[in-house]
Amino acid sequence: MGYWGVVINNLKNADIILLVLDARIPEETRNSEIEKRAEILGTRIVLIFNKADLVNKKAIKELKEKHKDAFFTNSKKRQTLLPLKKYLNKISENRLKALRVAILGYPNVGKSSILNSLTEAKEKISSVSGTTKKTKWIRVGNLRYMDTPGVIPKKDSKTKVALTSSKDIYKTEDPEKIAFRLISKLRKTNALQENYRIKFTKKDSEYDIFLKIGEKKKLLIKGGEIDEDKTARIIVSDWQRGKIRV
Repeated sequence: MGYWGVVINNLKNADIILLVLDARIPEETRNSEIEKRAEILGTRIVLIFNKADLVNKKAIKELKEKHKDAFFTNSKKRQTLLPLKKYLNKISENRLKALRVAILGYPNVGKSSILNSLTEAKEKISSVSGTTKKTKWIRVGNLRYMDTPGVIPKKDSKTKVALTSSKDIYKTEDPEKIAFRLISKLRKTNALQENYRIKFTKKDSEYDIFLKIGEKKKLLIKGGEIDEDKTARIIVSDWQRGKIRV
């Protein structure tokens, strides 16, 4: 059974779904296929905006106003999971059967880290996508948690897959295209200036900014030109590994 087959099978057995999103790019990491299937099955979905520590306070405030029932977490700090843990414990009280909680989302959004914080389990965690290979159920009191492999909607482009950290950039073709897309998104914030200590104006193109980053990091090839392939992979890798705040 493929990844999607596993997920669909377990959706049918879940009482509640924790849909984990990357708070830096919440819309890009919402999985419409999972949400549609959950709606058909009548399964409750709770949105978890993970990596909230990488997002500026203004953006987090706007997200909280828009998603009043969601939870905002930093899976590396267990105390940020306490409100979610209390919520799940409360709705699982007095049930004859354990509440089955499915933890779903794109690869590398932090599902296993959240599972570890909620259960004190020790699942393998990596900043490289695809670490979780199969479905796991963990029982804690009157709760049964399910951790699944990350799933990607079939319609997603290769560029979006890389931006959502769903594929290791060092195994991706055409990294420059992905880096330019990321720069286009981040140039509206101070993320690039603060992370790479560069300056640019509105007149600078994505390519101009890209070259400034390569120059700043001294990623040069013979002849003093910028190593564009290496620059692109480093920029996207920094994003995937949570080194760039927005």
